[in-house]
Amino acid sequence: MLQTIGETPQIQPPINYGTVKYSFKCIRRHLFKDKIYYVHALPNMITIGDHINDPFPKYILELNLKNIVYWKQEHGQNRAFGIIYKKNVKYFEATSEQLQKFRQEISCLIGFHSFEDHYKVDELIGKGSFSSVYKIFRINDKKVFAMKQVSSKQTIKIENMQLVENEIGILKSFNNESVLKIYEVYRVEEYHYGIIVEYLDGIALSTLIEQFKKNQNILKESDIKTILQNLLMALAVIHQEQVIHRDIKPQNIMISQQHYNCVKIIDFGLSIKNQLQYNRCGTPGYMAPEIVNMRKDQQKAWTSLCDIFSLGVVFFKLLSKGISCFQGQTSDQVLANNKNCQIDWSIVQQHNYSKNCISLLKAMLAKDPEERITAYQALQHPFFGDVIQTMYTDYIGHSINLKSKQFLNPTIEKQNLDSQQSVEDKQIQKQQVYNRDIKPSILSRQK
Repeated sequence: MLQTIGETPQIQPPINYGTVKYSFKCIRRHLFKDKIYYVHALPNMITIGDHINDPFPKYILELNLKNIVYWKQEHGQNRAFGIIYKKNVKYFEATSEQLQKFRQEISCLIGFHSFEDHYKVDELIGKGSFSSVYKIFRINDKKVFAMKQVSSKQTIKIENMQLVENEIGILKSFNNESVLKIYEVYRVEEYHYGIIVEYLDGIALSTLIEQFKKNQNILKESDIKTILQNLLMALAVIHQEQVIHRDIKPQNIMISQQHYNCVKIIDFGLSIKNQLQYNRCGTPGYMAPEIVNMRKDQQKAWTSLCDIFSLGVVFFKLLSKGISCFQGQTSDQVLANNKNCQIDWSIVQQHNYSKNCISLLKAMLAKDPEERITAYQALQHPFFGDVIQTMYTDYIGHSINLKSKQFLNPTIEKQNLDSQQSVEDKQIQKQQVYNRDIKPSILSRQK
């Protein structure tokens, strides 16, 4: 909430201006005399005060999605930002360069207003039970984006909004070509958020697999190698930052039909970072054995190796004309086969793939996580030859040689802050969005 702290400084914690991410001077227009303020963007708040590092600034706005920053534009450029104070919007002017930098620093940490002044909706491209996805374009330069619109009404389960906020936070922490990019979050209506992400001009990997399955074709081993290499590099970056995706499957992978080396991992709604997790969640048929066989009363830490198993299932489908490791006519049958983890290797061996290909597949689908290969180790596998020399970009844009990094799977000794247990117990379905293959990710049920 917006606060005035100058009146009661004794009850306010001191402001740590040593953590300022960006600061600038602005002007508040008044009828008789304009006034200069100093704006500071900190990790958890915005302060607007009379002095630099003002210990008692007149305005404090906490950075959370319940609060809103307004924007005024002129000739396609930012002219002022505004905040609500005593039920009115107060605007503060600065240069367009300063406001753009400020906007970037607080994006995805707070809701923005005036969506219609910045973007125009083109078409609906996907719909779930509590969200819709639109193709949109930015008005000032016609650049295309996608917007995931979700409701914040009280009738919507709190757990669903927690999934959304969690996804925003994790996506914001990455800057990698293989992970969906997120830009801003708008309050598009009173009870609706609009999450602005990059528009993916491709198809879900599930669609590509179905196309090959329908035509009774198989992907060439060289194409599969390209797809898998890029997905493993993406997981190496994700796992390096101690994030576990927890729902790797073809529907959550976007791919260009022209360039198989252009892949994107999407839908981080079930992802976790720096946490222990004790509950089961994911999609039957893709869940690692150590997860799908957990009892409700069992407490066991997760590691990123569960993502490797899920990617192994995807790898299997790519090699088998779309046949899954764990088949079934119903979700319960698939889940039961997933629990048994009995894999018929002859399904893929009949297609005469190389020994190195099958060797890597088995290493990724090892039932015992202690015997399963990591993303970093997989990229060193003979299947990829000299791939390990490939340079790629980490989450903050630095060039990394994979040989120089250790991608480990540490158990993080922190309190379990998992919010998915209640979602699981109530059997709420998390929606798959961002592509045309809108299908629910089924959260496994405790037996």
